[in-house]
Amino acid sequence: MKMVKNIAIVACAASFMFANVSFHMGNNYSGLDAAAPTVATSYGASWALNGTTSVGFDSTLGMLMTFGVGNASLRMGWSAADTSVGLGFTWWNGGDGLNTSISTNYDLVGTGADADGNLSMVVGFGF
Repeated sequence: MKMVKNIAIVACAASFMFANVSFHMGNNYSGLDAAAPTVATSYGASWALNGTTSVGFDSTLGMLMTFGVGNASLRMGWSAADTSVGLGFTWWNGGDGLNTSISTNYDLVGTGADADGNLSMVVGFGF
């Protein structure tokens, strides 16, 4: 009986730990004013705090918070080197069980004369 209780506790805790978790991978285009823009791949994970707010990590932008209404979102990122602010739009969202999405984001990374635009095309997977 103790084993059944422990399995039930672990299953319940796991359902809360992984609820509203999503993973993403994207192509980032920066240095858009240059003759040859820089292209890099980013990845990350986020956890939905409620229906419109999430907090997570992105390999390019660092800690990332998003605030969304409908398919649009305001994005704010913090890393050791820079801060960023941007807008995102989710073009497609669907799936049962493993939800997928396709999004486009534009973030302004840095401040002042050193600021650079970062355009990203993102594929997301969530539970």
